[in-house]
Amino acid sequence: MPRAARATLRTVVTLGRALLGLLTLACALACSRPTVPPAAPQAPQAGEADASPAPVDAGEAIPGQAEEASSAPDAASGLPGVAPLGAAVAVVGGEEVPLPKDGSAVVDPAAAFRVDVAAQLTDGRLALHDEQDAMVSSSGTSEVGPGATRYRLVPDEPLRPGSVYLLRVDGTASREVHDPAGRAYAPIEIRLRTSGERPAAPPRKRKKGGRSGGHRHPPSEGP
Repeated sequence: MPRAARATLRTVVTLGRALLGLLTLACALACSRPTVPPAAPQAPQAGEADASPAPVDAGEAIPGQAEEASSAPDAASGLPGVAPLGAAVAVVGGEEVPLPKDGSAVVDPAAAFRVDVAAQLTDGRLALHDEQDAMVSSSGTSEVGPGATRYRLVPDEPLRPGSVYLLRVDGTASREVHDPAGRAYAPIEIRLRTSGERPAAPPRKRKKGGRSGGHRHPPSEGP
């Protein structure tokens, strides 16, 4: 074998022995390290409660909480609650027109009205007031049932066109209305406007009894 080939073979053998030694040393170090097992979760002792809070769904509402907060009387402050309005409609020729509380409804002057309250009110009434807060002459009925009250109102004459009116549910003896348990509720007010052109105001009458514009002459003296 030539001398150069022998030298190359000797170098390869030396490098192989070195790599083998390094691998053997690495295996020995890895095997000599102690393996620590992961700590097992500790079970709670008897009588201990889990302190971690339960997850809460932000979109989940507690049944009845919103209704109670918006309609129940405030017993702590003594203020009356807000009676839950079920429906408010104007009835014209058998058709019902919803009456929103923002006053945007325009109704026929010949309309009648119905208001449903989702509470049993023992001393309530439905009245219609004009722009001077005078009560409009009308007839009506009330139906009181368990958990609901219905009021109907029919004006004695057609309402004034192009005018603003106020439907109000309040108490017959006081401003607030009450349920059988004595809880007080604030009045319900619904503003509306009648259709048509508002009639012109009648002309003012002039007062009589003014002084005349003639001049008085002094009486003539005798000779």
